[in-house]
Amino acid sequence: MNSINKIFSLCFAISCFALAYLFYNSSNIPEGMFEDTKTGKPMLLGKVSIDELKQEPFSGWYYDEFDNYVLDTELLDAISNPNQYNYEIFLGTWCGDSRREVPRLEKIFIELGVDFNQVSIITVDRDKVSPNDEQNGKDIRYVPTLIIKSNDIEIGRIVESPSSETATLESDLFEITLGIPPTPNYSEN
Repeated sequence: MNSINKIFSLCFAISCFALAYLFYNSSNIPEGMFEDTKTGKPMLLGKVSIDELKQEPFSGWYYDEFDNYVLDTELLDAISNPNQYNYEIFLGTWCGDSRREVPRLEKIFIELGVDFNQVSIITVDRDKVSPNDEQNGKDIRYVPTLIIKSNDIEIGRIVESPSSETATLESDLFEITLGIPPTPNYSEN
């Protein structure tokens, strides 16, 4: 009887330990997401699709900005052949500026006829680092950063928000495609 009690006690202790381990090491972070160490909330890291930004827990802010943004279609119509460019967006799902500007950029690209699935979207942590180091050599200091390239050469970028109080995403894109890119926010030049 004594050895049965010991085995039972051992099994019970192991079960309690296993449950405690699962309980304390589990989080409310969905699979495929990472925990923001500052807030404890989910965030995405690495190369993602636009659909990943539209899933919970990001869909609320995403659709609010997308649905409420009013496009300057006249200015967008003046952009000649927007599909000749390559676009790369670095953003943080934890970042208020990213949450505001990236849904607006998707709406702009839809209006321009640019397939947003062809836009490279890289999510970064608070240090502006992605798991596969896609940010290397790109001078990503603030997010979101939209880099526009022609023939693999950067021709302009939009950093955090439009370049001035009177500028819009549309006007900055238009100027970049004309070859006169505005000075991005926080530029040291």
